[in-house]
Amino acid sequence: MKMKKSMLKIAVIPVVLMISTVMVSGSGPEADISMLICQRTDIMNEYFSGQILYKEAADRIEKIEKGRLLTEDLNAMKEYFQTDIEEVTAYEITKVDITEADETLICAVVTVCWEVYGTDGEENIEGIYSVIAEKCENSYKLVQFF
Repeated sequence: MKMKKSMLKIAVIPVVLMISTVMVSGSGPEADISMLICQRTDIMNEYFSGQILYKEAADRIEKIEKGRLLTEDLNAMKEYFQTDIEEVTAYEITKVDITEADETLICAVVTVCWEVYGTDGEENIEGIYSVIAEKCENSYKLVQFF
């Protein structure tokens, strides 16, 4: 009986953590910016690791980006394909500070902790980025991430 209670407690912990994460992430401009950064990171990482082809990556990135950022990312995917580009093995958005937001634009300063693997092995990097998303139809698209 003790074993079943221990197993139940172990099984409940991940569920509680997942629910807490969803509740904390909420909605609003912070969630919109975080979601776009995660989607962009995942698409680029899947492409550079060979999980998806250029056509799929380009189609997916065009759904979340526009303008100069889109052009730069599409060019980077072509230029750095099959090179020793660092692979993002994990990342966490640790801070999203909204500096301006209205119904058409979200500006933020975002801190991301990256775990990357490259020719020099594994490395942890913290980056602070200026991020802008513009409203397009019913969703936001990234126009700046640097």
